[in-house]
Amino acid sequence: MPKLAISPNLLTEFSRLDTGIQAAALTAVQAYLDGNGEPLEPLTEAIDPRVRLLHIGPGWSGVVTLAADGGDCLVAIRPHDEAIGYAREFTPTDVPELALADPHRSPAPAHPGLPEVTGPDELALDRPFEDWQITLHPNQHRVVDAHFAGSAQITGGPGTGKTVLALHRAAHLATRDAARFPGEERHTILLTTFNRLLAQRLSSRLDRLLPDPEVRGRVEVATVDSLARGVVYEHTGRIPEAVGKEALSERWRESAWADGIPFSGRFLADEWEQVILAQNITTMPAYIRCERSGRVLHLAPEHRGHVWDTIQRYTAAMRVTGEWSYPQIALEAARLLRRSGTRYRHVIVDESQDLHPAQWRMLRAAVPDGPDDLFIVGDPHQRIYDNRVSLASLGINVRGRSHRLRVSYRVTQEILNWAMPMLGRPTAIGMDDNADTLVGYRSLLHGTDPVLRGCTDRNEERAALGEWVRVWLEAGVNPSSIAVAGRNHWIVRSIGKELQARGIPTAPLDSAESIRAVRVGTLHALKGQEFRCVAVIGMSEPLLPPKAALDSAEGDPVALEQIHQQERNLLFVACTRARDALYVSYVGAPSRLLPSSVEEQVQPA
Repeated sequence: MPKLAISPNLLTEFSRLDTGIQAAALTAVQAYLDGNGEPLEPLTEAIDPRVRLLHIGPGWSGVVTLAADGGDCLVAIRPHDEAIGYAREFTPTDVPELALADPHRSPAPAHPGLPEVTGPDELALDRPFEDWQITLHPNQHRVVDAHFAGSAQITGGPGTGKTVLALHRAAHLATRDAARFPGEERHTILLTTFNRLLAQRLSSRLDRLLPDPEVRGRVEVATVDSLARGVVYEHTGRIPEAVGKEALSERWRESAWADGIPFSGRFLADEWEQVILAQNITTMPAYIRCERSGRVLHLAPEHRGHVWDTIQRYTAAMRVTGEWSYPQIALEAARLLRRSGTRYRHVIVDESQDLHPAQWRMLRAAVPDGPDDLFIVGDPHQRIYDNRVSLASLGINVRGRSHRLRVSYRVTQEILNWAMPMLGRPTAIGMDDNADTLVGYRSLLHGTDPVLRGCTDRNEERAALGEWVRVWLEAGVNPSSIAVAGRNHWIVRSIGKELQARGIPTAPLDSAESIRAVRVGTLHALKGQEFRCVAVIGMSEPLLPPKAALDSAEGDPVALEQIHQQERNLLFVACTRARDALYVSYVGAPSRLLPSSVEEQVQPA
């Protein structure tokens, strides 16, 4: 049966080809491997007598040479005349180490669009992806098994294994708890995060780590919001009706305009959540005296009085209609827990950087202060919501028990090199009040550079995406290990239509892991997940940052600065969800948030 190797040097060249040529090349390669294609054409006057041509549609040919083990190697794809000239001058020393492409072999071979990822043996890259996702790095066992005198915090950049660490920590504490308190039938450990999708992933993976139902039953996996609502319901018999921040900002914008108040709705909503609720301020004098950390716009004492009166009037209207913001619900849950007593022995928090101070107050009240009480993992550089938290001010002391992970083993160095400039800042303030930096952050994995493709219109962008996903699938990647995302829902819908039209099954990003389909969703839904291959499309200047988000700031410089940084963090998070391959595309002008140094990498064909 024919075998074909792909030269790594071909990968970048392939990414620059027009999508029609890419499709024709893949078809010709597949026909050759199946034994149904045209025979390779020998060349006269070639330096290497083993060089052949592979016909690829009208006017194009591939240059093929005999590989060391007797197979063939595709080294270039060029217009036919250029291919002849290239082939005649080609020498065997131009071929680096190769991997054979054979569609009948398992695991999947190297392929244009799916470059081989390499790393040390302990990274277990040869394991099935679903097993690899819960594999703990050997060096991190000491953190999982450690006994801490109080709360502990673990921070680290993308791919450092924070979530896997949290899972194994939960499993360790559950096993230890079952041995110490046999026969106890209740949740004694909470594993929590900030959204439902991440909680579902944590729960399903913990099921695999803890097959014993008695031990698994010790751990409750829940979002912080569902925990807050549950506590309020248990104590009051009512389920609070929550109002999201965007809806609240729009409502207050209209009210502020009608009342002639010189503050935007976004500013008022942010001031309420990030200052008043964050510090649990209940009186005007306390608000006038407070430090407004993280709020750039200065407010004189006389202006604070007007802001306080306005916010009190708007929140009173919310109480009349029975509406709550999510931080309000968390504050109420914290109050109820302080009155009734704690409910867990240990709490583990994943994606901690996106929790509001009110939610931290609730978690502090949910577990007694003592050894191994709170185990906190997160990364301030991946904060996608503007929640500023000082753990010490909330009664959570991690001094002397903070550790920074600086080695990534789940994202390649090439992807990290490309993505880190997106952040636009070298440091971020951590929850321990110290500056957190990515200096010294590196990866043990290596692959090829991400592909950035510029397109002339949306039709070309969708077609290019469809071809790229097909490349990954034909290379043997499990569809559920591929994710495609856009900034908004209409881009997501167009992605789904394009892939479905090509016969590629799709499923939302929050689908069960067992469903064999390419995952499709928004950038926000990628948060905390891992895939072998990720495509991010629609990264054009008018779409990122979204115009609606910029308009909502209504010229408020504080809100504008926060929006830009949140979008930078969001894009950084999305692009670092890929382990093996990253593809990014845009139409017309690229977003200003993309690294400028790579805009020339792939230009419109």
